Amino acid sequence: MSANRPKINALIVDDEHSGRTSLKILLSRGFGLMFNKISTSSTLDDAINKAILNVYDLIFLDIELKGHSGFELLPHLKSGTKVIFVTAYSEFAIMAIKQQAFDYILKPINPIELKECMSRFQKEISNSQTVKYLTIRKSGESLPISLDEIEFIRADGPYSHIFTENKMQHTTARTLKDLKKILGHGFIRIHKSYLVNRNMIKSYKKDMLTTINNTCLPVSRVGSKELLQVF
Repeated sequence: MSANRPKINALIVDDEHSGRTSLKILLSRGFGLMFNKISTSSTLDDAINKAILNVYDLIFLDIELKGHSGFELLPHLKSGTKVIFVTAYSEFAIMAIKQQAFDYILKPINPIELKECMSRFQKEISNSQTVKYLTIRKSGESLPISLDEIEFIRADGPYSHIFTENKMQHTTARTLKDLKKILGHGFIRIHKSYLVNRNMIKSYKKDMLTTINNTCLPVSRVGSKELLQVF
């Protein structure tokens, strides 16, 4: 990954210590520059808790979890999280595909297969980060707004108000959830009502963030954890 590309956060969910440890070693040795942090969970409950409190770009998920199924974790994942199933049971492949898994790797993990999988993932996130403009409709015309100029975005029901670095304001009939999917890693959901451009952050603390224009924005508990995951 290039130096200016945001690193990703990953979670390994496996009830076997050897499975968690060996995969983390493979990822750290072969793709260390790609990751900001690689966390692990040994139980479904712990994985659900971490998925709720943190933001993960990628989850390596075992399917057999001590009386539970890894599929039970899927409803708790945030939008945009990619899932790679890692299991010894090939019969779950069709179900994984139906759940729109990014990939499916059989144990014991073949390093070559893992490398191919991670290369595809890296290519996909690189393509998703090529968006340079957010185009909105204004007065019957299409208005492209450079992502580099957006300071923050505030939710207003089904609408969102876009505030730019030069103090301009635009409104679009899209929710923050929809915009986050489009804008990707460069924007952080610091509050249920606010998305902020990571390059526009001047400083932050537990419940407040200040932009480079000295605009103060509220930070929620979940938003605070998202900031800690990035910086």
